[in-house]
Amino acid sequence: MHNLESKSKNISFSTRKTILYSLLPLLLLFGGIEGCARLLELWRPPLTLDYGWGFNEDSRVFMPAGFARNTMITRPEKQASFVLQSFQMPKPTNVYRIFILGGSNVNYMHLPLMVVSNRLSNTPGETRSFEIINMGGLAYGSHRLRIMIPEILGYEPDLILLYAGHNEFEEVEHQALVNLDRLSIQKAAYSLASLRTIRDLWVSIELVRRTTSVLQEKQQPEVHWTSSSTYEFSEEEIATRMDLYRDNLNFIVSTFLEKNTPVIISTVATNLWKPGLSQAFSKEAEEIERLYMAGNYEEGMQRARDVLVRSTRHQASDVENNIIRDIAKKYDLPLIEGEHLIMDAESNGVPGETLLSDNCHLTLRGMEIVLSEFEKEIRQIARAGKQVNQEQ
Repeated sequence: MHNLESKSKNISFSTRKTILYSLLPLLLLFGGIEGCARLLELWRPPLTLDYGWGFNEDSRVFMPAGFARNTMITRPEKQASFVLQSFQMPKPTNVYRIFILGGSNVNYMHLPLMVVSNRLSNTPGETRSFEIINMGGLAYGSHRLRIMIPEILGYEPDLILLYAGHNEFEEVEHQALVNLDRLSIQKAAYSLASLRTIRDLWVSIELVRRTTSVLQEKQQPEVHWTSSSTYEFSEEEIATRMDLYRDNLNFIVSTFLEKNTPVIISTVATNLWKPGLSQAFSKEAEEIERLYMAGNYEEGMQRARDVLVRSTRHQASDVENNIIRDIAKKYDLPLIEGEHLIMDAESNGVPGETLLSDNCHLTLRGMEIVLSEFEKEIRQIARAGKQVNQEQ
């Protein structure tokens, strides 16, 4: 009996030893690969990726800046979508803090916004320092802007500016590429340098492939490389997305107003001179161009408006702008008519002839025109707020 037990133990130990020795080469191989990958990252740092692309509810744009714990700075993974900037928390008593929300149009306004904030701060008799924090995210639509609201409220805003309406269709395509249920698994997996190296190699190859494809197809420059530009939204999908856009704007505006934070909203300028239309609307695009070339600007512009409303588009249309006007009326908001400002500044009254660089992005001059109207409203609201504080 004793011999049988001893023999059984020897067999059991021998089995474990065999398994261990069999796995040892694999463990050594993996350790070597992981070590090489970590050494490679010393030479070429890994990509910093925003795994949830801002669709996850715990997504935050800013974080404490190292030892300067009273300073907030743009998170590394968010710098692919947002401007690198910083501000103090808690907010200094002499600071009037403004947040501007939107997509790439707002993102690209960063330098003009700095000019506006400096001009406001240097107004004769003004004792406050005006800062404008740029919350314009590349390809961000109202869905992701809505997610940012609790974070923004934590930074003690005095005023909110809203210029958003171009990314409602592009954003829904981006969301389809994100699997929020797998975020924790992704984060755990990419703690390994070897997997990060494979991921970065794949991303680099995919970027080259998609960029080449975009150049070959001559797609519009504002369409993000991850967008499935060939996808055609149905009438039902368009209606659903516009309902969500209205709901998101309602939430954003009402939430800030409930916290006694005023909001200024603007309609968005869209290119009616040369609208970005799919191949299915090629005849309409040719007709619009003929009307403009013949000097029939009003007719051509109206035709462009009608086609954009019906098109399967990334580009904003009258639908988005009318929703913006409805929201402004509902909450009695100061309304900047960004679309009309650009129309009035164009030589032939058609937005996009000179003041938009593509389907939706304003040129520098276009930005200055829209921001000058925002500045007028900011001055009025800031002056009224100052008087109330003095009376108290």
